[in-house]
Amino acid sequence: MTEKVVFRRWKEVPDIVHTGEEIGRIAERYWEYASSGKNEDKAYARKEWQQLSDKYWDLLWALLDAQTESFPERLSFDDEERLFIDFGFLNDAVTPRNGKFDTAQALSLKTVAGIFQYQAFSDFIAECWAMITGQPVPSPVCSVEGNRANELEKRLQDLQDRRNAELEKIISRCANVAAGDAEKLFAVLDECLISATKVEMRTKEFREAAEDVKQAMSQERFRYNEAEHSMTTQLSIAQKVEEDPLGLPEFEVFMAQHEATKTMARKIVYSRQDEEKARVRAKRTGDACAQFSQQMMRRELKNMLLKKKEYMAVPAKVARCEQSLLCPQDSEPMSYQAASRLMEELCDMDMDMFGVPRIRMYGVPRVIFIPGQGFGTYDWGDHTILLPVFPTTSAEKALAYSLGTFRWDSDEDRVLKNTYEHIKDNRGKSILEMASSFYKDYFLWLTKEKRGYRILPRETHKTFIQMFAPRRSES
Repeated sequence: MTEKVVFRRWKEVPDIVHTGEEIGRIAERYWEYASSGKNEDKAYARKEWQQLSDKYWDLLWALLDAQTESFPERLSFDDEERLFIDFGFLNDAVTPRNGKFDTAQALSLKTVAGIFQYQAFSDFIAECWAMITGQPVPSPVCSVEGNRANELEKRLQDLQDRRNAELEKIISRCANVAAGDAEKLFAVLDECLISATKVEMRTKEFREAAEDVKQAMSQERFRYNEAEHSMTTQLSIAQKVEEDPLGLPEFEVFMAQHEATKTMARKIVYSRQDEEKARVRAKRTGDACAQFSQQMMRRELKNMLLKKKEYMAVPAKVARCEQSLLCPQDSEPMSYQAASRLMEELCDMDMDMFGVPRIRMYGVPRVIFIPGQGFGTYDWGDHTILLPVFPTTSAEKALAYSLGTFRWDSDEDRVLKNTYEHIKDNRGKSILEMASSFYKDYFLWLTKEKRGYRILPRETHKTFIQMFAPRRSES
């Protein structure tokens, strides 16, 4: 008899017990057909597996009904429940793991601090309930401890310290620079960076500031630009010294260090903006549900998840793989930590994606790790990026596709679309075919071309250079 599927702390709840028994019966039939070795049983096995997959939502609804019946201030899930909600894992009899799926490690690893707020699907559910009931939104279980922007500020300081140490070595070759002058240069580059970034990004804080504050911020941006010009002058001088000239490889490494400080500053500004936008989003939802009865609030949670359910089927459709949220038997799950680190690396190569009007209105999209397989996608309705925890082909491709769908869908003024559709190979394609082609090309552009490998056809390569040319700073 297949092991029953009943969550330990809800083993007396009839709906959970009943659904668990159904899952057990379907699983027995599935494994009987799957292990028979007969060709004629393969179709029956696929049919039973699809029925089994459909039970994911039945079991989730039963679990949430049990959780919310007492109308708790917040929803919390134990490890057994999180493995089911976040990975589609029930037990080794129903959804056996391969040797690469370490359930303890899957639940323990945290994401790295970055431009995105990362959530597991169980975190998203808990957030929805908190917003509906007007309670403080809990921190995602899968996220790094502490304030995200604070963590980024620590990393910025480290980047600046290393950049300054390297710059000090370089300009020491120039006899005309005193140590005190170098320290003044470092101070301006460090102290004025955030204000200069806010002005360049034309943030709400800058646009709506009092005139004297706006002038002060503009002055800091001017000082930063002057210091940066002075820095490049010293680099040019260092390249011409006779005894120990600054070589091109060393110059490029240093400039990469310097650009990293500017990228990190933009991430900090976006993160601080997101804090306010998250409060507004939570308050808006709470106000809309304030007059609801407890039963209506419970129903609203299901409504929010039903909307998300529609988009959770997209990753598998795009990748043309099995549309099941249950844990596959032969795939390795994506580590939250590794995925978030890679996501940050990929977006570093295309930070201009965050300059679209949709970001200014709603902030940087949250990233939600969802159960199932496929490529990542962008949920327009909820302004979230969905990443399947069991990526098809590779984690890098799944992540790049998620950024590609965001790039395409957020191109509301058609800057990219109007250029991309004129590529000869794209003429006559439908909108869906064009989008699918862009995701693939963007994946190659981001993961290959930006790293120096020529992969794309010549016309497509030239078009991508045109579409993603560095933007001129706003004055």
